Amino acid sequence: MGRTRPRVPDRPRRLPSRQHHQPSRLDREGIEAQILDTTEIGPNRANLYARLRGSGSKKAIALVHHIDVVPVNPSSWSVDAFSGTTKDGYIWGRGAIDMKGNGIAQLMAMIALKRSGAPLARDIVFIGNSDEELGSTGAIIFVQRHPELLRDVEYLITEGADNVLDSTGKVMYFAVGVAEKRTFWQRLTVNGVPSHGSRPTKQNPVPKLVAALYKISQYESPLRVTPGVDKFFRDIARTFAEPQRTWLSNVRVALENPRAREWILSDVTWNAILRNTISLTGLTGSNKINIIPAVATAEIDVRLLPDQDTAEFMRTLQRIVGDTAVHFTHLGNTKAPLESPIDTDLFRAMERAAHEREPSAFLTTPMETAATDRPTYRKLGITTYGFSPFKIPRVEIQRGMHGNDERLSVDNVGYGVRFYYDILRYAQ
Repeated sequence: MGRTRPRVPDRPRRLPSRQHHQPSRLDREGIEAQILDTTEIGPNRANLYARLRGSGSKKAIALVHHIDVVPVNPSSWSVDAFSGTTKDGYIWGRGAIDMKGNGIAQLMAMIALKRSGAPLARDIVFIGNSDEELGSTGAIIFVQRHPELLRDVEYLITEGADNVLDSTGKVMYFAVGVAEKRTFWQRLTVNGVPSHGSRPTKQNPVPKLVAALYKISQYESPLRVTPGVDKFFRDIARTFAEPQRTWLSNVRVALENPRAREWILSDVTWNAILRNTISLTGLTGSNKINIIPAVATAEIDVRLLPDQDTAEFMRTLQRIVGDTAVHFTHLGNTKAPLESPIDTDLFRAMERAAHEREPSAFLTTPMETAATDRPTYRKLGITTYGFSPFKIPRVEIQRGMHGNDERLSVDNVGYGVRFYYDILRYAQ
């Protein structure tokens, strides 16, 4: 308020001709757009940038989604995972939840604003990034190469928190993610001497690796209640009966009570936001049953609380394993800690839109256990929020996101578009 609006180019800077065509849908709507970074990201990959112009009297809001998805095992799906099949009132396909459905709702809301002719004080920026599932490569390249396109962006919304429904499908609370855990992926490697499997040797790297993984699997990381997580539990306590209501109202005290602790940690999400977590996810040894391999490797998915020092946690891993023959390699980029303020115009707009949909529901701020592109954009000083505009039962999220038969109801698509539309209007 009262600040001069940074200059944004009238259109994106000139790029090589093969990157300089407009996507047809946005072109037809009269919304300027560009496909960017095809050379830098790699073959068959790109970033998408579009902007719906407002008066510029206030800073812009960015809607960001990732256009990549994780792989599938076709034999585990009941439909073609990439067909976008519509049946039983659902759109089925990889990415329906994570996060093509969200991205389409963002796009349709922006187009609806354009068609409505509603006055906009803020530009609406629409960004599609590649390779979020591979360490946010697309977002990192976009931020590095095009900071001028983001200079006037004050707020950013992307994937993050899940809304929680009761058994009847009514929303108990809407969630806006303001913090997220940090990925600290590691590869464990043990070197050995290859030989014939019929003659066991002490130079077989597999037993050493298995022993290390077993120790890690038995490790229980300390519980820690961060301020944001404490607020989240206090917020949701009202939705529970006693004694759970009292437990969640002061989760630090409750975790000292064995009964309360067991109940709280039985929820896989709550457990994950209360501690650093390690999942053993990959294991490679010999490619043939009768060969002792030269090398055995494993990959572990480590997720750290925002205030965790990475060097300290690496020392913890090495101490747990207790074997110098096991070597650790850090995979990917560990993102900066993330926690965004909630005393903002956009957060209030989200609260208003949520209350209009479900007057009896409230809005809270859980920590995201998975990684998003938010920290990459937060480095530019942009206030970032994680948000889902949908009403998806938790069991469907748990089963479908990165799982099999991922799907999103057709009704949810319309619900999500209208939700985004109202948020963007109220934030003007």
